[in-house]
Amino acid sequence: MSLWQVCEALVPVAIGIVVDVAIIPLSLPMLIESIIGIGLLFTVLSLGYRFGARLCNSAREHEAHALRVEITHAALTSANLPPDRASGEVLSIASADADTAAQSFAQLGRGIASVLGMITAAVFLLIADPVTGLVVLIAVPIGLVIVALPGRSVSTKASAQLEAVARAGRSASDLMHGLRVIKAMGGESWAVSRYRHTSDEAATAGIATGERTGRLAGLGALVMSVVLAIVLIVAGLRLIEGQMSVGALIGILGMTAFLTEPMRALAEIVGLFAQSHGAAQRISQLLTDIDGEDAAPTAAATADSQATAPTVAITEEAISIRDWSVGEDRTVDFTTTFGSLTCIVTEQPEAETALIAALAGHARGTGVGQMIVSPHTVDLFEGTIRSNITMILGADDVPVTAEVLAASGADELLGLVDAGLDHRIQELGGNLSGGQRQRVALARALHADPQFLVLHEPTTAVDAVTEARIAAGLQDLRSSREDAATLIATSSPAFLAVADSVVFVPATGPALIGKHADLLAAADESASNTSTDESVDRISATAYRNAVTR
Repeated sequence: MSLWQVCEALVPVAIGIVVDVAIIPLSLPMLIESIIGIGLLFTVLSLGYRFGARLCNSAREHEAHALRVEITHAALTSANLPPDRASGEVLSIASADADTAAQSFAQLGRGIASVLGMITAAVFLLIADPVTGLVVLIAVPIGLVIVALPGRSVSTKASAQLEAVARAGRSASDLMHGLRVIKAMGGESWAVSRYRHTSDEAATAGIATGERTGRLAGLGALVMSVVLAIVLIVAGLRLIEGQMSVGALIGILGMTAFLTEPMRALAEIVGLFAQSHGAAQRISQLLTDIDGEDAAPTAAATADSQATAPTVAITEEAISIRDWSVGEDRTVDFTTTFGSLTCIVTEQPEAETALIAALAGHARGTGVGQMIVSPHTVDLFEGTIRSNITMILGADDVPVTAEVLAASGADELLGLVDAGLDHRIQELGGNLSGGQRQRVALARALHADPQFLVLHEPTTAVDAVTEARIAAGLQDLRSSREDAATLIATSSPAFLAVADSVVFVPATGPALIGKHADLLAAADESASNTSTDESVDRISATAYRNAVTR
């Protein structure tokens, strides 16, 4: 790009030289040499722009892709994604902001080229006429400073525009997730009105950015026009005084005309760079929020976090949960040995949520495949049943074992569709029922075959008969691995019946750990005991029966 801009600056110089050495003397040999020289100059000029623009665009696209990957990777792997950062907003930052920020590469290449072109022009003007050259060297930097001053306001407007676009993306994402509910409730007009409001805000912010950018471009054109007018006036006066040749005048006039391009480019680049700066700030803020570097929690918040976050430790034989805070200054410790299935039953959802969150955070820090925490909320993606189970898009030959399909109950689903594993799934699994989506998600977790698998209410949308078959199949499949353990947060009697151990956390009183049948027997014994001396253990056993009875 710099080679192209410098060669463009040399074009009027070359023309002036041709006039002095070939045209005025009427020299044919020099004219031929001049034509060859100008041809070579334009060849280098053209190739310089062709390859320079290609390299700048390549750098811009590579950086935009790298930013998108970095943002997506951080959002997917960090446990600190702020709850107010919805998927639509993250998507907007990973697309529009990443593209806008990466524009700085093209702006940088073009800007450096413009500066070098102006330096070349100034050097020529100093040689051809020192007075004119000094005018350029003084006036041009002053003009650039004047143009650069409003750049901060453009950056502010650009940031506001990108935030408005992100809000519109967040709103659209929310509406798409709840589209079926909105239609069922007849809320289409409300949804349209809500999105129109956020979209209008984004449009208004975009107009404000465009207006401020346009004003900056207009200011740049005005300032540079004044600079060029001064240069032309000075050069004209010098010609009248007879202090330069005709060729020098032609070169100066051509160089002055050339200066309009790099000056205009620099004026545009200031505004565009301000927009890139605003986008880069939003990306940096998102990554900082995810990394938690700027988070300064209060002492109370820190103490509360330390009090509720259990410790997860995996050894060669078992996984241990220690200091699991379940309220009222109570903590629970339990161990799940490999080759076993443990069910967690809680009367307070907060305690269960804290445990699942701690396990999910631990899973992100472990090796791939060692631990998987499958959430209760089912997320399916557009593709096939096979791709949603294997999480490999386009790999139609990746096998899924019959044991996995049977243990998840997905084998029944395959019998209801035409293409089996290659049956197409619409976005968000819209063409499947809730129970079918749960079975596909369970098959996905079982297919991954992690060393430690955590499931959170995996079968709430299936019937009791299918649930019992899934529970038995899952127990058989997971217990066949002596180096693996399974933890299920559920109150389903089907899973509790096949579990090797159950951990029950009541709202009050001590936690109970044992087999499902033993805990029910303790509850029966408590019910038949007419003694008024009720121990806390008997109260917990009775609470267990109430919690697991449907």
